[in-house]
Amino acid sequence: MDKKRVLILIGLLINVVVFSQNTNNANLILTITEEQNLSFHKYEPRLQLKATLTTISEAKNEFPEQLMQSILSARNQEWVNYNTLGGEEKASKKEPSHFEKIVSMNKDENYFELHHKFTFNLGDIPASIIKFYFYQENEKPLSAAYVMQKINGRWQRTSHSSLSMLSIIVMRMKSEVLEGIILGNSTDTSIQAIRERVTTNGALDVKKLEDEFASWYTPRKDDIKINLYKDPKSW
Repeated sequence: MDKKRVLILIGLLINVVVFSQNTNNANLILTITEEQNLSFHKYEPRLQLKATLTTISEAKNEFPEQLMQSILSARNQEWVNYNTLGGEEKASKKEPSHFEKIVSMNKDENYFELHHKFTFNLGDIPASIIKFYFYQENEKPLSAAYVMQKINGRWQRTSHSSLSMLSIIVMRMKSEVLEGIILGNSTDTSIQAIRERVTTNGALDVKKLEDEFASWYTPRKDDIKINLYKDPKSW
């Protein structure tokens, strides 16, 4: 694959730590409770999504997975805007060459592979973070996470500044570790211990989870914990 194509495809993954969004739900509720419809889903087997949509009318985006496929398939700027919360004002601007590559790329060699999905509410608005790998022809797979919210019945990609660290956690952690921390269903005593440290009155406390994760790297890197809990293939 030529360098230009690689750069264009990697552009799909830019902004894991994304642009700030001035929306009505700007205040992140740091303690996630059952009332916020918290759920965790592990894709078994891994779900592959390919750029098989050819028109924007096919992109219903009624589910987060449909939005992921729509993002990969987008063949024009209008389509990119449609996938983005805030539309044209917030969407990344793509060059015509980007869309040419989307149309011509080998769909079986360039695709998303979904690993897990963390879904919750921000206020009364459904939100979801999906961890995935972007497979590219003749290239090493890239790990990433997209943040999405459901507005007016349609899932749209967004970037909430308060969710940037959480999205990195969702992207880096092993599926079984994150599932145990979020749902409290692990039989592993070390994961149970993490779960206890990051909950408040039985509810997941995102700030505590972020502090726990940060402690693995600072002030000194904890290789034991990182090897136990981090997906070795993620960056």
